[in-house]
Amino acid sequence: MNKLLFFLLLSLCVLPVPGQAQLVFGPGPEGTASTLDVIVAVVNDDVITRKELDAAMSLVERQMRQNKASIPLRADLEHQVLERLILSQLELRTAERNGITVDDATLNAAIDNLARRNNMSLTQLQQAVEKDGISFAKFRDDVRRELMTARLRQKAVDSQIQISDQDVESVQTQLTGQINPMSGGRGRGAEYRIAQILIAVPEEAFPEQIATAKRKAEDVLARLGQGEDFGRLATSVSAGQQALEGGDLGWRRADQLPTLFTDVVLKLQPG
Repeated sequence: MNKLLFFLLLSLCVLPVPGQAQLVFGPGPEGTASTLDVIVAVVNDDVITRKELDAAMSLVERQMRQNKASIPLRADLEHQVLERLILSQLELRTAERNGITVDDATLNAAIDNLARRNNMSLTQLQQAVEKDGISFAKFRDDVRRELMTARLRQKAVDSQIQISDQDVESVQTQLTGQINPMSGGRGRGAEYRIAQILIAVPEEAFPEQIATAKRKAEDVLARLGQGEDFGRLATSVSAGQQALEGGDLGWRRADQLPTLFTDVVLKLQPG
């Protein structure tokens, strides 16, 4: 159940979202002198509090322990989790500005589906949610937010992606050419488990920014060469949306891979 909640509460999109986030770091729980909740980030007209960040951190750490994943330094993990919370808030407000809503009937159907996929009744799902310290009302609100942002992403994809017949033919030709008797059918039907460490560079970056990113990438490569754990390193330094999952993009067929990976992956041998 924790895995389900983790992805619901801390999803992140790769869609550029207009907005502004101002970080206002305050003391953590141990250094807080009063009972007032401390604001750790301002996202336009919204705020993210220390209590919200700590709750998200606890959820992520619990998920990592269950998956036997290496937990990075707390400062690195906190940075990643806070960025997810900020981007999630920006995404939600963008969905609202675009008139995207989710009615109760759609929400109820989605929750029923979640229960079925986890082999639970609705009552068992509610009990599992509350066992994790989350009220079912908040859970419903979180699911509604996720549905709204999912619709926003789909709207963006529908409006931006245009695939020509030539593009389709080019990909088909490339994948077909990778299938041969010695490959055991690898290529179009095979699946590959991909993980990445993304070093981000701003659009229209200055040469100094590009050089800094290059040095960072070279440092990551060197640390991997010295045997440092890939997943822990990804969690610490990756700017990708799967950073908290150790950079794991999951299993994908070759025709589902980003084109950046296709040429390299199809040439790899098992092992």
